[in-house]
Amino acid sequence: MEKQLVSQIGDRDEDLLVEMYRQMKQIREFEIAAGELVRAGEIPGPIHPYIGQEAIAVGTCTALDDEDIIGSTHRGHGHVLAKGADLDGMMAELTAREAGLNRGRGGSMHMVDFSLGIFGCNAIVGASVPHVAGGMLSGRIDGDDRVGVSFFGEGAINQGVVHETMNMAAIWDLPVIFVCENNKYAVSTDVEYAAAGDSLASRGEAYGIESRTITGQNVLTVHETISEAVDDARAGEGPQFVECETYRYKGHFSGEEAILSDRSYRSDEEIRDWKENRDPIETFGEALVESGRVDAETLREIDDEIDEEVSSAVDLATESDLPSGDRAPENAYADQEYPAFPAPKYR
Repeated sequence: MEKQLVSQIGDRDEDLLVEMYRQMKQIREFEIAAGELVRAGEIPGPIHPYIGQEAIAVGTCTALDDEDIIGSTHRGHGHVLAKGADLDGMMAELTAREAGLNRGRGGSMHMVDFSLGIFGCNAIVGASVPHVAGGMLSGRIDGDDRVGVSFFGEGAINQGVVHETMNMAAIWDLPVIFVCENNKYAVSTDVEYAAAGDSLASRGEAYGIESRTITGQNVLTVHETISEAVDDARAGEGPQFVECETYRYKGHFSGEEAILSDRSYRSDEEIRDWKENRDPIETFGEALVESGRVDAETLREIDDEIDEEVSSAVDLATESDLPSGDRAPENAYADQEYPAFPAPKYR
């Protein structure tokens, strides 16, 4: 994959290349630090690590305009960071602090920032898919040219609400990009056991949606494919479907290893193969240096900067105030003041 990346890098904008590396590295380090906070008992409940899938979030969100929207999943930290959410606020949200992105009320699986077009992570499998389509219907009524990306996993491909949404998006020509992150396992169930048909992309084709399958480990391939899909959707050619083949290095959630012990549903060889041969950050960093577009010292400086950013975010997340108890009834109704309240354009 490294040789292919070197060829793809070509004369691309250097600032974009560096930003892609920086964002993927930031997501990776954020997730590692979050895992440590879980083990330290600083985060109430589990998290669902995104480690290994960073190229999809970054390749996709760098193809979007600021006004475009995304809908995310229970494994959503990478999507939210790539769309521009505040790192400090996200880490504080994980520890349920007042300084959190949503004042500590949402936690890992419910991060939202409407001001950035982030319609939210969602703990219910497939539930954010119709939210994005609704946003795009709103855009159609308002006459704007925004597009929306709905991230979901291969486990959601069999959910009725995903199919209902693809059908409605197709018949209304809504500018929705359905991005299916196929990391092979829905919790512990192999996609080859659970999903009928020749490919997941065929599910989109069944509704007349332009559909394709790509590697999700190559950030440039993801960026190129999503950019084309966005251009088509923005030009009025209706919804698009992109299946990204990827792999999560960690368990389904942060407590999985303690539950499964030695009864793993995947082999050590399989995990090692993805880590050593298809890691999206390592291969991209090596290709950047090999191409001569970015030197190794620059990448080390970025790594150091991110280490400091994440360390600072962890300090904020563990040292800032918890919400006061008398705020418990707040936000029970929609007319309450709320951080990052929806802008009128996202009504």
